Amino acid sequence: MSAPRNKELMRIYRDLELVEQLGSGIPRILKAYDKSCFKFFPNFIRMTFPKLTGGQAGGQAGGQIHKTILTERQKEVFELIKQSPDISRRQLALKLGINESAIQKHIDALKQKRAIVREGETTGFWKILTD
Repeated sequence: MSAPRNKELMRIYRDLELVEQLGSGIPRILKAYDKSCFKFFPNFIRMTFPKLTGGQAGGQAGGQIHKTILTERQKEVFELIKQSPDISRRQLALKLGINESAIQKHIDALKQKRAIVREGETTGFWKILTD
């Protein structure tokens, strides 16, 4: 169920008409997920998203991740890793103009989504698990 993290800040933005009602991210979610993930009630919407297990995502077989599950930044990181499997976190951060801690979060998400895995340590490389 959707709820603002900072209710007071959300109220201020709403009062200033800088945001619409809660749930404004629904159109983006609808593009990424099948409508069967949604159950409508009189006063709210319950969203249940598929869990990534066994190298499958959204019913995709063969270990392929569905591209819409990746954020735009994750797609950028994935493509850079795909082009240069031995690229470092520092190099990724420089190419994308973000800090290394943000790169680490995107890499962690890609690993969790079974898109990449690290082979070796400091002299290792990224192994692509899916296209």
